[in-house]
Amino acid sequence: MPNILNAAKTMRNLIQAPAGYASWGSGTRQISFGDGAGGAVPLDFKPGETIYCDNPIALCTIQGGSGALWIVDQPFVNSGSNVVNWYRSDPSASKARGSANAPNANPIGGLLVPDAVHYIYLSPVDDAGDPDYYVYVDTTQPERGVHPYTRDAAIGSFKTVPRTLQTGRTGRPIMDLGTRVRDLEGAVRAGRSAGSSVQDDRVAKLVARLVAFETWANSGGHFGTPPAVGSSTVYTEDNFIKEGD
Repeated sequence: MPNILNAAKTMRNLIQAPAGYASWGSGTRQISFGDGAGGAVPLDFKPGETIYCDNPIALCTIQGGSGALWIVDQPFVNSGSNVVNWYRSDPSASKARGSANAPNANPIGGLLVPDAVHYIYLSPVDDAGDPDYYVYVDTTQPERGVHPYTRDAAIGSFKTVPRTLQTGRTGRPIMDLGTRVRDLEGAVRAGRSAGSSVQDDRVAKLVARLVAFETWANSGGHFGTPPAVGSSTVYTEDNFIKEGD
């Protein structure tokens, strides 16, 4: 599942849409719904509801609209035409959360939407109706302080970070101090062999490269052999944290 990094067990479930072929354009914030043969299919959404599709990628929240044409808060990362296997926030009174995140299942667990406000809701009973301090998260905006479908009280909210370069995934949030230290140490150490005791592997390699260039440039008549081409390995932030752990 491409958006597995967005999965959260406290997110209210999404259901597979029973009607309407969805279409959208890459880089746009407009989504339309039809019958697959050119006819429009009007649908009803509340502000903030999640729209999700596994292929092509779509993960966004409804800003507003009516009938068969709606505007979302986040631009689509690619285009989709007459998409049938798409999901939406559950418009029923169900407060179930944490279902399996598997394509073409119904329902699936909710997903954290990049760059979107998420609301925390509190219910005195759980999804089975038993007394419980039951908390779940939904992007659907509250109306008069309560969830528009479940009528549970909204007790807080938070906003997720924007998308990263990895299509459809939520970026890394601000890290705690310990993780930031590991990240910085990993940026210096990344690339060293398992048996190496060098603590500044990347800096040491850069120094060695500069010395090699200086030696070559200062050779007699400049007829020395140029230094061999070094590594062009690119490291991700996850690599740095692993190296610094």
